[in-house]
Amino acid sequence: MDAEERDALLVQGERLAWFRILGQSVQALGGEGDAERWRLEREEAIMVLRGLCEHFGDNDWNESLHLADVIDKHLGKHLHSDGR
Repeated sequence: MDAEERDALLVQGERLAWFRILGQSVQALGGEGDAERWRLEREEAIMVLRGLCEHFGDNDWNESLHLADVIDKHLGKHLHSDGR
């Protein structure tokens, strides 16, 4: 892993930590509605998918892509082609 990849992983980890803190803070303040909860959950899912796609697929997708498409086209396709 080169320095650029390491830096990208550190940024992803830091972002995930901040989103988890934000989610817990919103919940503790009683302001968590379904829309906010889903947004935070989506952000966390995107960060996890980025890590999985880095190791097992490709990261040639943007955050606005439907998560099912990310899983199918940018992760699953690679996993299936590797015989897994």
